Amino acid sequence: MDQTTLRRVKLVYPPALIDEPLLYRLIQRFGLLVNIRRAHVEATEAWLVVDLEGPPDRVEEGLAWIQKQGVLVEPVEQL
Repeated sequence: MDQTTLRRVKLVYPPALIDEPLLYRLIQRFGLLVNIRRAHVEATEAWLVVDLEGPPDRVEEGLAWIQKQGVLVEPVEQL
């Protein structure tokens, strides 16, 4: 059986990236299951709280990739 991990993070987008389909690219590139738990999107600010599920290495690679794009990744404490 393949090992999977679940990470809950807050993704904070800078204004220049709000219109970019980065979440879509994250899903496509890394094959992750993404569940949007909360979101706040306006013209000048945006953040999402998401659950990312997949193989541990793919989750970490995906988070590193989205950070390289300019999105701030903040861990969210699991309840």
